[in-house]
Amino acid sequence: MIANLNIMRKQTPLVIIAMLFFAGISSLAEPFEVPPMGHKEEGTIVTTYKEGGIRWKADWISERYVENGEPEFKLVFKAKGLTSPFSEDMTWEYISVWKAEEDFTPLESETRIKDMSGKLVRIDKKNFDQAKGTAVFEREDLSDSGSIKKQYDITTGTLILEGMVYALRSLPFSTQGSIKAQLLTNEPELYKVEFKQKGIEKIKTDDGEIECYKVELVPKLGLLGVFKVFFPKTYFWFTVAPPHRWVRYEGLENGLGTPEVIMDVVKYKEISN
Repeated sequence: MIANLNIMRKQTPLVIIAMLFFAGISSLAEPFEVPPMGHKEEGTIVTTYKEGGIRWKADWISERYVENGEPEFKLVFKAKGLTSPFSEDMTWEYISVWKAEEDFTPLESETRIKDMSGKLVRIDKKNFDQAKGTAVFEREDLSDSGSIKKQYDITTGTLILEGMVYALRSLPFSTQGSIKAQLLTNEPELYKVEFKQKGIEKIKTDDGEIECYKVELVPKLGLLGVFKVFFPKTYFWFTVAPPHRWVRYEGLENGLGTPEVIMDVVKYKEISN
């Protein structure tokens, strides 16, 4: 057993994480409700290493609107700094669009990554067809002309990282319940996860202490649960006061093999119409 674990440690992060997570995708994942949020919101994030030191910073702006008679939500995110899997500072921007009518479900997202000279390095796209129950991930890597295109079978309870913290605002915070979901990441892989309520904590911010609901993201490993030791705890904090805005994240930046980070929302403002 010890020898097998040593072999596991030597494998690439993506191989390990695919083995652990892709042990049956939950058919019990339920769609997320439209979260409480303002018409327009904006904010700033500072991401640090768990042991200290700034890794990257980002600004975002979100908006609710109506497109062709259907309520939608758009998030624009712009960042600069060091992020996995790159070894040098980069700038990146993503735009994600979600359906925001009865359910809150992703429709599409696009991420463009550039080096510090402004040269486009990579483009990632996700497109969802909720009627067919499919999602397509496409990557164009301009640094080596590589590309990826993968299709996944999904449920309406599928999330993407680009906007997930908004979806989580609709969690049943006042209960001890948990919510099952699918998570399509940028590796890309489709994971089975669960969000568990962990009570209330006070989080220190530049504006003072804020009472927050603490939520744990738990990978559902099935029979491979013995390997859970490889995964550090992953937590989100949301304000107790509505609209339950996101305050902090603590966990791996982007899967196994990436550093443990802390993301703090250092500025937040709801914009009047």
